[in-house]
Amino acid sequence: MNYDRTYAEIDLGAIRRNAEAIKAYAGKRLIAVVKADAYGHSVVPVTEALRSVADMFAVATIEEGVSLRQAGIHEPILVLFSAFPEQAAHIVEYRLTPTIGDWEFANKLNKIAASTVAVHININTGMNRSGVRWTEAAQFLTRLKTLDRLEVSGFFTHLATADEVDKRYVFVQLERFSSVLEKISNGSELIHAANSAAVLAVPGAHFDAVRSGLSLYGVYPASEKPIELEPALTWKTRIGWVGSISEAEGVSYGLTYKASRQTRIAMLQVGYGDGYPRALSGVGEVLIDGTRRPIIGRICMDVSVIELQPKDNVSIGDEVVLIGKQGDAAITVDELAHHTGTISYEILTQIGTRVKRIFNY
Repeated sequence: MNYDRTYAEIDLGAIRRNAEAIKAYAGKRLIAVVKADAYGHSVVPVTEALRSVADMFAVATIEEGVSLRQAGIHEPILVLFSAFPEQAAHIVEYRLTPTIGDWEFANKLNKIAASTVAVHININTGMNRSGVRWTEAAQFLTRLKTLDRLEVSGFFTHLATADEVDKRYVFVQLERFSSVLEKISNGSELIHAANSAAVLAVPGAHFDAVRSGLSLYGVYPASEKPIELEPALTWKTRIGWVGSISEAEGVSYGLTYKASRQTRIAMLQVGYGDGYPRALSGVGEVLIDGTRRPIIGRICMDVSVIELQPKDNVSIGDEVVLIGKQGDAAITVDELAHHTGTISYEILTQIGTRVKRIFNY
């Protein structure tokens, strides 16, 4: 029996099937992006589930890569952003594949390495947040060749607008990337550019490998849906209290909600301290017995309140779905993102550590 106040059920089988579908669709090698705790899905179980499918894993930080090595993950791990020079020793010790985007880090890495270190070069083709500017890439690589312990095993770029309807800038970036590759690639390096959106919508960005993140977890990054993906996360909570208020009585901090009649209400054991967005106050909905019920009043740090209908037969401890399916109804990550004025990535990665993850295989 599960008595957790709020918990997320993670379908690892769905994540693996999504990865297989993406890899088959692209027909390329798969770099599985598992940064930010696998987008809130718990990085070690997710990575273990993908070991038979992914050709490489990608993280955002040295710390994320080290944690995977310490968990027994031996497959190649790419760190997507250039590290600080003082972190170079961890790259070597834990056999991570670093991204080179500046000379200072590259020089430090070369000095401390006792043997050859495989590196990827981030080419900035217009995202303008990291990497070697495309107009300077050839010159940079010539200089990099003087560092005899660094071996360039990959080139990549980040696409800024692949999830937009207007993809003209994507093709500008790809043209810049391809023109640079003609000058600096010897044909042996792993070339990659496609994030989840580009994997599904821009075949010309596939190159040798695709970098899928959000789509692995069954969430579409844009309107294009050429393959079927399975949402992997269901977030649930429990009813913690059931009560009734009279006409004109308010609910929660600030009493922003006032009842228009005698109203049954219930407290849910989840709040913004768990990562459930406070911006859902008064606009979000949850599922009870496959039926939507509205959130009323302000969401608190630890609890939220919903309005019940007279016919609802609920008890303390009953299951409530925040994200996912219940019966024939469903509440998606995208719905929460829409209500809160953000993106699905943020909703998933802000689900807190108080929310226990339960894994289905």
